[in-house]
Amino acid sequence: MKKSHLLTLLVLALVVAAENAAMAAQLLFTPRATVTERYSDNIYLTKNDKEDDFITTPTVGFTLELPGQSSGFLLSYDGGYNFYAKNDENDGWQHNALASFWHNFTRETRLDLNNAFLYTKDPLGNQDVVNQQGTVVAPGDFTRRSELNTYYRNYSTARLTHQFGPENSTYAQFIYGFLKNDSDQYQDSQEISPSVGMTYWFSTWTGIELEGAYLRGLYEGGQAAANTQDGTDQDDFNEVSGRVRLNHRLSQNYGFFEQYRQIYRNYDGNQAGLVPAGTDGQQNLDYMVYAPSAGVFYQFDPTLTASLGVGYFYQQVQNGKDQQGPFPTAEINKLWDYQRWSIQTRGSAGLGSEDFSAQNEGFTRYAQTDIIGRYNFTRQFYGEASFLYRYSDYINSADDEVDHFISPRIGLGYEVFRWMNVNLSYNYNKLIATNSNENDYAENSVLLTVTLQPDQPWRLWE
Repeated sequence: MKKSHLLTLLVLALVVAAENAAMAAQLLFTPRATVTERYSDNIYLTKNDKEDDFITTPTVGFTLELPGQSSGFLLSYDGGYNFYAKNDENDGWQHNALASFWHNFTRETRLDLNNAFLYTKDPLGNQDVVNQQGTVVAPGDFTRRSELNTYYRNYSTARLTHQFGPENSTYAQFIYGFLKNDSDQYQDSQEISPSVGMTYWFSTWTGIELEGAYLRGLYEGGQAAANTQDGTDQDDFNEVSGRVRLNHRLSQNYGFFEQYRQIYRNYDGNQAGLVPAGTDGQQNLDYMVYAPSAGVFYQFDPTLTASLGVGYFYQQVQNGKDQQGPFPTAEINKLWDYQRWSIQTRGSAGLGSEDFSAQNEGFTRYAQTDIIGRYNFTRQFYGEASFLYRYSDYINSADDEVDHFISPRIGLGYEVFRWMNVNLSYNYNKLIATNSNENDYAENSVLLTVTLQPDQPWRLWE
């Protein structure tokens, strides 16, 4: 199957699956049109020789939703064209689509399908994709991407969940994603990952979480393949990981946990013998990771638990240098919504990998926080602010590289009419790359956005 056909086939499959419930539901349609004028003082995200420009982007889009009693379907799409005032060779299309489908087979068994698609030249366009519930359905790319070269990515998930008690559940999940770059500067990649897991409480006070996953990484093209002796890529790998966590409640809302995680990765190629001369000398060798951790958790409600802790990892690298050190562990996704103001907080930390991104850095220690706030001065006039921070320690990089990505944003909006909104915002993006200063960059941008959209969806049928 060609990768370019994947999104179309998935959307058709979701529509067919939703038709069974369509007769008992209402179909909602929300069209929209947007014009954005953006000024950037560093469109190529370079440290030196910065180039500024004004970019005008007209966009049209829609949201199609079928909220049924036992099944639901949502499709959101926005397509636009970027016009650069000075650097018109960068003019081009951008497309962004999100499709989701859910079905309750019974009160205890649920199927969720999600697909996120992105086509753009924007080096900062590949951010986390978040659904209406604030859940990340496609992880973003926070590695360094510069210049304005077209790339597209697709990320699909299928998750079957079964509840067999007030707090006991099992799941099976499958992930398929790919990244395609027009520039040979970056590698194309595919990820294939089935996983299973279970949460079980022996009593009100003691519970266990189990999780196992397999990950297959496939690569093609890029400078890594061009620099090898036979022109082929040697970064394909298999990875198996497992996690067990014991939870202990001290009250109905909070408690503490102990966790152990183990990761084994095996590369297809003989990585140690294929490090080309003149590169940074990074070697992707087979490894095993042992990672115990402990911390505390707080349960806001039966479906939302936040945790915070610390751990220590030991990475045993075959024919290479072993690594070890502490790491944070955290997980929170909470919305506080009041009459005049709201704030959404998302945070995560732990051990991961940057394997399907602009820079495939591999095993990573990371921490990320994302805070989004809004205050309604009047019914029509509001203010917005957000702050994103990402810490990435690429443990196996040759120069012990650590990246800090910072992105604050402030804005003011005004609802001119019920169907027309105007927003003016300022955004600052900063990458601090320790031990790799040539990749540092900073960008200031100002955006003026006019959006035309009905305040209520159109009912196509009931």
